[in-house]
Amino acid sequence: MQKNLILAVVLSSLVYIGWYSYMDKKTPRQPAPQAQAAAQQPAAAAETRPAAAAVPVSPQQPSALPEDWKKNAVSVRSGKAEYFFHPESATLASAVYQGPVAPVELVRDPQRGFFAANLPGKFALKARTADSVEFVSNGPVRFTKKFTFTPEGLGTLEISASNPSGRSMALSQWELRLGPGLGTVKSEEKENEKLCQAAYAFAEKGRKHPTFKQLKDDPAEHDWVWAGMDNRYFLAAVADPNFAATRPLNRLEKVGENAKTPSLVIPMPAAELKPGETRVWTSRFYIGPKDYSLLKKLGYGLDRSVDFGFFSPLAKLANTSLVYFHKLTGNYGVAIIILSVLIQLILSPLSFKSYKAMALMKKIQPEMQEIQKRYKDDPQRMNREIMDLYKRHGTNPLGGCLPMLLQLPVFFALFTALRNSWNLHGAPFGLWIQDLSAKDPYYVLPIVMGGVMVLQQHLNPQTSDPAQATMMKWMPVIFTFMFLTFPSGLVIYWMINTLWGFAQSMYLQKKTA
Repeated sequence: MQKNLILAVVLSSLVYIGWYSYMDKKTPRQPAPQAQAAAQQPAAAAETRPAAAAVPVSPQQPSALPEDWKKNAVSVRSGKAEYFFHPESATLASAVYQGPVAPVELVRDPQRGFFAANLPGKFALKARTADSVEFVSNGPVRFTKKFTFTPEGLGTLEISASNPSGRSMALSQWELRLGPGLGTVKSEEKENEKLCQAAYAFAEKGRKHPTFKQLKDDPAEHDWVWAGMDNRYFLAAVADPNFAATRPLNRLEKVGENAKTPSLVIPMPAAELKPGETRVWTSRFYIGPKDYSLLKKLGYGLDRSVDFGFFSPLAKLANTSLVYFHKLTGNYGVAIIILSVLIQLILSPLSFKSYKAMALMKKIQPEMQEIQKRYKDDPQRMNREIMDLYKRHGTNPLGGCLPMLLQLPVFFALFTALRNSWNLHGAPFGLWIQDLSAKDPYYVLPIVMGGVMVLQQHLNPQTSDPAQATMMKWMPVIFTFMFLTFPSGLVIYWMINTLWGFAQSMYLQKKTA
């Protein structure tokens, strides 16, 4: 990496990377109102008819589960995950995904569970197959909840309400919930408190793909395509609902010591069930890793949950390239090296131009200093003389920086792609690097990278600006400490760029000597 590129990216990258890696993206929020209680009035459509019998709906309360609750749970295996349901509440109390490093529990609070609905009555197991499970409730209105799983990862949730009585029944407003929170891999558990969020995607006019948006306290502003909980590596979402025109909201709940864990709540409007009537609500759902290729195949815009940052087109291209090179080599570490080298080959003309401009600027420094000294009392004359100096030598002060600034989008795009790539999680490189998404356990790569940066500085043309020289002196130290805790895949990418810049500096210095 050339000197001017390092100088150009240092402040912006510190802000970008620091914000992306450490800052809390959430602001304090107030809990949303709870669901209405049984005192709700019947549906407006029934106001002119005889009053219907009310079906009470209670505010959602977590059910107490014994420590050995899984002994009586109903389990289903599908793909790389095993799901455990609590029969009495018909909730998903555990979802264990078999990740490449270790099993990951995605349901953080089994007492509340996922897909909890504050419907009246207790549920019991009604039917079970290899890929589905169905529960039915007792009470004047029979509620059923059926979960169907597919190997591809996109399941179906069907909730029905049947009125077997001879009179109309008024169902109060109820709600369906995902959360609170969403589990993640062990290496991300500390950061997960900041990254986990309720979000949704909606179709925006003039855009080909759905727009991803974090969900705040208030109901969603748009009709949604999917809504759910996500963190860096996982997503739990409800997609393609045929629910009534209802907007999900984010409710903050306490999980452990954290009292501000987000939950996705979908409020369902009150309804009236006529004698013998059955009403059905159906939706697709997904719980699993944010594998960009898989989510794109599943559709519904689920792939929009993968954060590719501001330069998303470049980041997506980088991610696709990594997958392609992995198919060729079988190693994501090697894929990162190949991609880094290809990028440097493409950008080599810019690097050559920048180096030559830097060398020329250094050559004319004595003349420039003489002009500045001679015309220090006449700034306008000094500027004219300096511009004439640039013209005579065919250079300009931006000649060294501008070509390198064009590399910033590539740098940020690759940083984002590597930082959020599920493919790198648990992917080994070799020797002591057994997980490219985790930091180097012995800090070898960051230290080597810093050492190469120091050597490269001695080969590059030195600036005459004392402030700039001091900053450049500290750059290797800053970048080394910054990369100590970064995923190994990111460090490999940056180290390849640094080694390439070092070799390029040696070649250009020898050529221009």
